[in-house]
Amino acid sequence: MKPKKRYGTIPFTPSGLAGWLSLLNGVILLFLSLLMQARMWQVEFGLLPVAAGGGEYMLALFFGLPSLLLAALLLGITVAKEAWRSLLSCAALLIALTVLFGWLVLFVKGLP
Repeated sequence: MKPKKRYGTIPFTPSGLAGWLSLLNGVILLFLSLLMQARMWQVEFGLLPVAAGGGEYMLALFFGLPSLLLAALLLGITVAKEAWRSLLSCAALLIALTVLFGWLVLFVKGLP
């Protein structure tokens, strides 16, 4: 008896050059976005006091959030295209969506 062929298995890394490039671009944008948002999240979690002008919120809102949205778009394209899909791209998209959910909670709560 022949073993059943497994459909739907996802490789750990992308197989083609285009998949690697889109994954790397998305991960680099996600990393830069998280760097730009780091001080704001530290203020939100009570690790740092709020600066006088609220500069950490402005940097995160006007630079960190747009780069996070672009990273989520690139990673979403990487996951949506079946030839480029990999476990790394799925994990990176999950991280980006988690941070986007944090922004949603932050907006519902209200920025200071």
